[in-house]
Amino acid sequence: MAVILISGGTGLVGKALTKRLITKGHEVRILSRNPQSSSQLKSFYWNVEKNEIDEKAFDGVEHIVHLAGSGIADKRWTDTRKQNIIDSRVNSMRLITDVLKKKNIKLKSFVGASAIGIYGMTTSENIFTESDKGEDDFLTQSCTQWENSYQQIQLVSNKNCIFRIGVVLSKDGGALKKLLPLFQLGLGSAVGSGKQYMPWIHIEDLVSVFHEALFNSNYNGIYNAVSEEKTTSDSFSKQLAKSLSKPFFLPRIPAFVLKLAFGEMANVLLEGSRVSNQKLIHTGFKFKYPILSEALKEIVLKNNS
Repeated sequence: MAVILISGGTGLVGKALTKRLITKGHEVRILSRNPQSSSQLKSFYWNVEKNEIDEKAFDGVEHIVHLAGSGIADKRWTDTRKQNIIDSRVNSMRLITDVLKKKNIKLKSFVGASAIGIYGMTTSENIFTESDKGEDDFLTQSCTQWENSYQQIQLVSNKNCIFRIGVVLSKDGGALKKLLPLFQLGLGSAVGSGKQYMPWIHIEDLVSVFHEALFNSNYNGIYNAVSEEKTTSDSFSKQLAKSLSKPFFLPRIPAFVLKLAFGEMANVLLEGSRVSNQKLIHTGFKFKYPILSEALKEIVLKNNS
């Protein structure tokens, strides 16, 4: 049994990962602004904005998973919101690292989240690998600072992994939870040109990736956490409608409508390039849901049950 501390443990990925780890018999602790412990899960207080953290959370910890950070698409991107997105990631990591150094803790492994947004808000035929650089836009800048915040953890951890995550498919949250009600009414459509790529990963595969990174010695470094099938906004929307046995006939939502509604943030939906997962596969990872139709079918069945 391992002792694992998770930041961002109350989010979509954190909840799913926590459930998997507890099922495997591990002791899981999470950091929360409103800690509520149970018989299976220990919760400890932290407040990144106030630079406060309960250091008892770190006693005996062997592994840390860092998922904390404000949602990229939760609010319109004002200058204040942009800074909050960066600070919530960078400052939370600094707070964790400072405690590890203070308590002289040496981790067996550290796993940190990042995003494919590091390659920028652009649509091209380029297939981005982990060594590629993105456009100089907000997503690239914020993800770069996010990953840079992990540098100090290497001094206090034997093994370190960073996962650049694509769109996470789950009935419990994220983009798909927002889209399902519209598509179930037969009102789904693609956005913009429809040609922008949408790298994705099923929540179960993402949880498995994090689990492997924690305990499998083959994993070390930066990986793109996306599935194998290359999907555009148009093909994703059509397959989602098909999985629900709903019609797909509405015209695409024009780019200018999204830009009026969301400003610069609209580019998250309007742009997207292909991302390679070959490094992850060569490490030995086997996807349970490599094909979009299979992933959507599983999620729709769960949603209807």
